[in-house]
Amino acid sequence: MSEPPGDDFPRQYARQWAAQLVREFEGLCFQHRLDLPVPAIEFFTAEHQLGEWRAAGQTIRLNWRLIMERPWQVTINVFKHEMAHQLCGHWGYHQAGHGPLFDRACQRLGVPAAYRRASGDTPVLFDDLAAADTTLGEGRRFLAKVEKLLALGRSPNEHEAALAMRKANELIARHNLNLDADGEAPKRRYRRAVIDCGGRRIQGWQRTIGGILTSFFYVDLVLADTYEPRLNERHRSIELFGRAENVAVAEYCFHFLERELARLWQLRRQAGQTGGLAGKNSYYLGVLNGFRHKLQAQRQAPSLKTGGQEETSTSALVVAGDLGLREFISQTHPRLQRYHGAGSRIDQAAYRHGEQDGGALVLRHGVEHRAGNLGNFLP
Repeated sequence: MSEPPGDDFPRQYARQWAAQLVREFEGLCFQHRLDLPVPAIEFFTAEHQLGEWRAAGQTIRLNWRLIMERPWQVTINVFKHEMAHQLCGHWGYHQAGHGPLFDRACQRLGVPAAYRRASGDTPVLFDDLAAADTTLGEGRRFLAKVEKLLALGRSPNEHEAALAMRKANELIARHNLNLDADGEAPKRRYRRAVIDCGGRRIQGWQRTIGGILTSFFYVDLVLADTYEPRLNERHRSIELFGRAENVAVAEYCFHFLERELARLWQLRRQAGQTGGLAGKNSYYLGVLNGFRHKLQAQRQAPSLKTGGQEETSTSALVVAGDLGLREFISQTHPRLQRYHGAGSRIDQAAYRHGEQDGGALVLRHGVEHRAGNLGNFLP
């Protein structure tokens, strides 16, 4: 039984959260071409319930601890689950429960499969997702192999570290080409990871990292927005889409590169390099370009496992040909638009220093799945 929020409810957030959820509701209706009346928004306290649709009062109710304790995309998926109940009522099926009509409503709203079950509005959901997200079978073995290879990048011997990175690159490419030919598309499990860019714009170097991921790590990306409920701020975000194991590797690589850019720039600053924000951004772009050239050279080198044959298939081609992934993305973003951003001014000296450092960059840590990161690995 749900109850009104208790004394521990952060009441200063109530109006802000309700207003944001109304904006999310209107955006979802626009994206999915729905004409639903805006519901009232309420928050409640409960131990065993995350959300609720009350048809009598045309109200969507959410457990406020869900918002405080889980990433915003989890809140939105629970919210969409309740919207699906509302949509069933709008169609005239007030007793649809969680049957076929409810599933049809979820399909229309792009509700991920794990959130469609009757447990989709209860905490049991998170236990199920934690077990499923580690991926099964071949995907789990693939992750274990990549983790070992990336861990070898810790070697102080530059040649050993570079060889480990090359082998990891080859393994990622071979794994995806094998999957592409296995005829098992209906069994593939896709995942979406949302990376908060931390501000109201996506930096040029963040876009460049995204380009590296789509070129070499078998994921697609969408530039979007997310909400930080404890700050009441909208942030720009990068959403990674792909097979579950590919997204896990790509998400790790994004944060690795993000950390390494800051570390390398700090070293350059300590060595006396200046240039302000323009110099920093130019240096970042140089590092990433150097790193991209290194990956490209390794991709074009004769494969250790193919008898010297050169690998000609690309990440982008494999992803573009994955019809299941295209459908998965379109369920979340049915009105996607593509555009090209404007270029930025480059400090050539800082850029060249960055290219030099990026050419020596090696992935140095394994892919880790920790219980504390549960929210980051939800589909």
